[in-house]
Amino acid sequence: MKFFIIIKQHSQRVENKNFLEVHGKPLWRHLIDTLKHEDVYIDTDSNHILDACQSIDYITCYKRLDKHINLENDPNFKVSPAILMIDRFLDNYVRHENEIIVTPHVTSPFIKIQTIKDAAQKLEEGYDSVQACTVHKEFCYFQNRPVNFDTNVIQKTQDLEPVKLGNGAFFIFTKKIFKKHMHRTGSNPFLYPISMPESIEIDTYEDLKLARTWKND
Repeated sequence: MKFFIIIKQHSQRVENKNFLEVHGKPLWRHLIDTLKHEDVYIDTDSNHILDACQSIDYITCYKRLDKHINLENDPNFKVSPAILMIDRFLDNYVRHENEIIVTPHVTSPFIKIQTIKDAAQKLEEGYDSVQACTVHKEFCYFQNRPVNFDTNVIQKTQDLEPVKLGNGAFFIFTKKIFKKHMHRTGSNPFLYPISMPESIEIDTYEDLKLARTWKND
């Protein structure tokens, strides 16, 4: 199992997000410390991350390609170049096509290594990929249309069909599946439910406040 992480210097929604302090250390460091003793690779445009990782023996850290940086900063390029970064990592560092790859995000500071390893077991059950998700039993709409309930009756929330929302805490796949689909999700993914506090994903200042105030046992 190999872990591939993208850490960028600048953030749009929360300025300097990856370097802000959460429970006494910078956000990016939480995931790195969680993955101690694992085989970790980091693609970054941050000189600070490059320097800091030189002293961490379980990490291979390398500089992001300029073309990937330019794509991320190009307003006409509407998607993340993360797929291109994963593809580069697989070509350069992953030899076997059935190697399990995990792409966690440093914006999920409370995710546990055992949760990731438990989720990876789903690959042995016939699923070709795994994504973290959160499960919600609420009245859900999409484009003003009901998703999981009948508007003609008043249902109890406990009787609603649960809705699963993708969470960026981690994606799990093999090199073979990624190369086939050129995506982190295959044709038969398993949505692996996670709950608080592991499901905290810092995308906004409100998320950051929640992470800072959450008592992390």
